[in-house]
Amino acid sequence: MARRVTPSQLKSMMRKAEREQRQAVNRYNRGVDKYNAAVRQQKREIDAYNRKAEAHNARVRRDRQRLINELKRLERRASTERYVSVQASVRVLNQAYERVDVASESWSPTGGALADLAETETANSVAAANALLGDEAHVQGEETVITDELRVISSDLDQRWQGALFSLDSRNPDAARHFCTSSREILTRVIDLEAPDDVVLEAVPDAETLDDGRPIRRAKVGYLVNKSGANYESLRDFVEADVDDVMKLFRVFNDATHGDAGVFDLNALRALKQRVEGAIKFLSAIVRPAT
Repeated sequence: MARRVTPSQLKSMMRKAEREQRQAVNRYNRGVDKYNAAVRQQKREIDAYNRKAEAHNARVRRDRQRLINELKRLERRASTERYVSVQASVRVLNQAYERVDVASESWSPTGGALADLAETETANSVAAANALLGDEAHVQGEETVITDELRVISSDLDQRWQGALFSLDSRNPDAARHFCTSSREILTRVIDLEAPDDVVLEAVPDAETLDDGRPIRRAKVGYLVNKSGANYESLRDFVEADVDDVMKLFRVFNDATHGDAGVFDLNALRALKQRVEGAIKFLSAIVRPAT
């Protein structure tokens, strides 16, 4: 037998139904709001990624065109007998980069990022050679600035770098010599700090060594590249060629003279600075790869 419902009970039931309906609507609306917020966040992330990708691709295109332009400038001076060792080193580095460029299509993101930096390194190398050979064009490419790359490795190295920059003045006859001496010590010290002799020998027992038993620089470079997570043969070869190229440039800047006072022109000093800064950032990206 059905029970009779009193007016007060009916009102109570209606209020309960309305309450439950409001709660259901509110839950649905919260779900919609959450979904829409997730969609908006995803869109922001996609937009940010696309902007980053577009900026990256634009930089890669600029670097590629810059490398092409610098190589053309160098070829126009191919007949000169000045700075033959620098020209030869630049060509060796470019050949090493071409191997990286071909191989990097299948590399990991870390390896791909280092391959992009390798192209910048090569362009900087050719630009420095062109500046030495008297190219009057301004040094191209984005301004490279050392921020905390050295500080996270050693505060002493960071202070030494600041001193090197302070000495790099076209009015200073010894600018190049002071800058090169400090820069060589910085690059060498970064490698030694991040690849200590005993650690390298433990990791690579058959590493090639010097007469005193210390691993050669190539062995240390190989250890660092392997540690970076981008252990590719062509990249190891490029890093070694890159370090060797900078060291050769140091020797030439130390020995060469421009004019009666032996002062390098501003273009050459800017090219030297950009070359060294790029090398420091490249080496830093290897020893402290982005995650």
